Amino acid sequence: MTVIPLPVIIVVTKEKDNMYKCSAKASLVLDQMRSRCQEDTQTNNKWHGKSGNYMYIMGRENADGKATGVVHKIADDGSHKLCGSFKIMSDGIITRFTGMSKADWNNAMRNAEAEYKVKYEAEQTATQEPASTKVAV
Repeated sequence: MTVIPLPVIIVVTKEKDNMYKCSAKASLVLDQMRSRCQEDTQTNNKWHGKSGNYMYIMGRENADGKATGVVHKIADDGSHKLCGSFKIMSDGIITRFTGMSKADWNNAMRNAEAEYKVKYEAEQTATQEPASTKVAV
C-alpha cells in the first residue's frame, strides 16, 4: 500500500463542468502548463511547439495521483491527429509531454515546486505545534 502525504488529492477544473482529480503537485504542474498555453494561444490546452501547434486532452483519473492524457498535433487546416501523450507523476515530475520542450518541462516543475512550498509546506508547519514536554504513558 502506498502512503501519500497530505495534502494529496485536490480537484483541478478542466473545463466549466468537467472535473479532474490528481495530486497537489501534479495539479500545480498542470497549472503551469495552462499558463504556458495561455501565453501562446490564449487557450488552456493549446501551444506552439518547435515543430508545430499542439493541444493536450486530459485522460482518465489515476488513483495514485498522476495526471495523464494525450497530445494532438494541429494541422494547418485546423484538424488534429494523435501524436503522443503526457504523464505528470504525483510528485510533480513530468516524465512525458510530447511537443513541449525540456526547458518548458523544467520551468513548469520548478515553478510548481516553489508554489507548493509556499502553499502547503508553510501551512503544514503552522498547524503542527511542537510538544512542550514529552510524557510517557
